Amino acid sequence: MAAVLTVGAPAATSQEPPSVAADSARYAHDGEQRAFRDEQLPQSAMPGDRSKGVITPIGHQGFRLQYDGSALGRVNALERRYRALRPVSLTSWLNTRAYSAPHLSRCPTRVPLADADGFCWQRGSSDDLGWAYVPQGLTGSGEAEPRSGLWQGRSIVAASWASSYSHPSAPRSPNNRPWRGAKQVDHFMKVSFTDVTDRGRARYRSALLVAPQRNGFAALKGHGDTLSWYGPHLFLYSNERLRVFDVRHLWATTAASGRVGVHRGAVSASWQQAALPQVAEYSFIGRRGCGSGSGETPCFSGASIDHGSALSPSLVTVETSRPTSRVVRWPLSPTNHLLRSDSRGLVRATAGYRVPLAGPQGVVQLEDQFYFSAMCPDARRRFGEPYCLYRGSNNGPVRVWSRTPAAAENLFYWPATERLWVSNESPYRKYVRPHPELNGRVVYNVSLED
Repeated sequence: MAAVLTVGAPAATSQEPPSVAADSARYAHDGEQRAFRDEQLPQSAMPGDRSKGVITPIGHQGFRLQYDGSALGRVNALERRYRALRPVSLTSWLNTRAYSAPHLSRCPTRVPLADADGFCWQRGSSDDLGWAYVPQGLTGSGEAEPRSGLWQGRSIVAASWASSYSHPSAPRSPNNRPWRGAKQVDHFMKVSFTDVTDRGRARYRSALLVAPQRNGFAALKGHGDTLSWYGPHLFLYSNERLRVFDVRHLWATTAASGRVGVHRGAVSASWQQAALPQVAEYSFIGRRGCGSGSGETPCFSGASIDHGSALSPSLVTVETSRPTSRVVRWPLSPTNHLLRSDSRGLVRATAGYRVPLAGPQGVVQLEDQFYFSAMCPDARRRFGEPYCLYRGSNNGPVRVWSRTPAAAENLFYWPATERLWVSNESPYRKYVRPHPELNGRVVYNVSLED
């Protein structure tokens, strides 16, 4: 039986006032706000764990994104100006003073799939138990390099996090204690890189996501909803932008501080071990941005890469809506490892589907097969209810595959090992009803074989 852990707020930490974030806008459009409110949705009844509807193709011709690569010039200029911002190797940095990530067999959470493998975050840390940051997106070197599954010779899993109400930057209540209303206020985002080459000795470090500026950099605000990796580029969706980061531009910190930026030659990233600057972004076309209404381009709640054909890899995204949701395929370029665009930087979706599932948080598409994470059919609309993995095929129903640890988030597929990876955001507490063994934050993988 798993040990019961007592959970409290993270210990208070003395720090400098956090920098003002570069992107201070909240969710700018009604569609994004609706999607955020609809994050936890109960499913329609599924007699026999099978949806009444089926996955069907939909029109996608109006779904478009606009590319902006101007941030890369600012990144290059900063690296020329500041010696301290010269990029470091991801693998060398990752294996320097990294945190331990215990093997899944030593974690309190029990994944109800026989061949599950993976890890949890450093036991007893805020990553494991707290609300300073909450996990969101998930990807790995298996997406970045589908044939070998390796980045610089290592197997690496990357997870995005959004700061929450226990983060030092969150609004405070009158008695100077974190208030739970701040849980939905996004302040900082980070990415944790975990070296899983030796599955019994996984280790990780984290980098703050930042925006390059003329005299340094500032923290990016956002929720970090999705994370995908293609070649050297990380694609992270947040606040109606698909933001692009390049792991070849990783800036190691030289000072442990709550500051963000370059101060008197020292590099700080709000207590994280590195800063990762945005190099490009994609935005939705039109004033309405994204949304779940008819004719609106779907927002993104989950994303992964389908390498089904070496000639046509795609970024696959899913929205969180009700009672059905939409999946969209966006073409990728094997040449520059970005979304494939025309001479004006316009990206056009290549396919779309309507899925009989409410509020999905993760999606994987392998040709005509689909996999999702969402609340279970018997769950109520409240945090801590059971989540499930689902699977289905084009023109077929969606079926429940298995329960999964609470508040499941993104999924991705590792082609070289033929395994599906899953993460969740709920820390270890005794409130998952009626399956307390599904408490706790874990990152795990399973075979897609029945």
